Amino acid sequence: MNTSITKTLLAGMLLCAISSTAFAAEPLRQTNQLRVGIIGLDTSHVMAFTNILNDESAKPDVAGCRVVAAYPKGSPDIVSSTSRVPKYTAAMQEKGVEIVDSIDELLEKVDCVLLETNDGRPHLEQLLPCLRAGKRTFIDKPVSGSLADCIAIFAAAKKYDLPVFSSSSLRYGTLTQAARSGTLGTITHCETQSPASLEKTHPDLFWYGIHGVEALFTVMGTGCQSVRRTDEDGKIVVTGKWQGDRTGVFREGKGYSGHAKGSEGEGPVGKYDGYRPLLVEVVKYFRTGEVPFSHEETIEICAFMEAADESKRRDGAEVQIAEVLKAARAGAAVRLQQLDGEQR
Repeated sequence: MNTSITKTLLAGMLLCAISSTAFAAEPLRQTNQLRVGIIGLDTSHVMAFTNILNDESAKPDVAGCRVVAAYPKGSPDIVSSTSRVPKYTAAMQEKGVEIVDSIDELLEKVDCVLLETNDGRPHLEQLLPCLRAGKRTFIDKPVSGSLADCIAIFAAAKKYDLPVFSSSSLRYGTLTQAARSGTLGTITHCETQSPASLEKTHPDLFWYGIHGVEALFTVMGTGCQSVRRTDEDGKIVVTGKWQGDRTGVFREGKGYSGHAKGSEGEGPVGKYDGYRPLLVEVVKYFRTGEVPFSHEETIEICAFMEAADESKRRDGAEVQIAEVLKAARAGAAVRLQQLDGEQR
């Protein structure tokens, strides 16, 4: 069988694997406390999350999940990540968290996993052992370092019948969630803003701009059809066209903010309200196996960001979401098959 036919068949199999959002969601073993493991100690999130989850006076919505072990290795080639590992490793040890030498060792000691590696590129490889071990895993932003890997991650979750989800804390801003719930009616236009520092190993928005993009999609939902990227005064501006003649815009800027217009009013969105609201959803997921939103939304977020890069390469031309999805699916199928086979 030639290579093109093989890739086509693999892409078809992958598409079937991710065509449904329904996952088996059975409660974990009955226990007063779930043991949580962390993969990757190269982001400040690990300390913030551990402080909230390991707080002895935590309220019931985040109680009962305690970080007990961590595997520190993160990115091998991003200095801003590798330089943090020793500091966060020492800080976690001071909190009584056991430091282990491998993901397999970690999985023997925990019930659930926070995949925190700041670099999205190894997430698929790091996630696969968790899925095979049946450990529910939250994947911190960015879900991956490419659209193809994002698609492969959810295909793997479907294959192993274990739900995963990924989210920025910006999704759970109070006003952003209110707009998503319909307080402004049907959203016709939304603009969000966040910092968008770049990392050469990732598509431009994957590294930090994802915060503002996630807030945008939280308000707009799925249905983005095309993307155009421009620059205004040296800052990234990405405009998306949604089904139903709706428009969403991400702008690079200082701080987190935004504004949405709907059929029943308009108001602010996009504000950062801390990590705790996100962790409430993570703990709920660890307990029930139910994810708070569809994996299709996360895939579309990555498609929006990857299409923005493609638009940049085409000098600001409009790029169809369907185009970048089609290009990524075949690569996702091949990569998942290769990694899963190598690890077995």
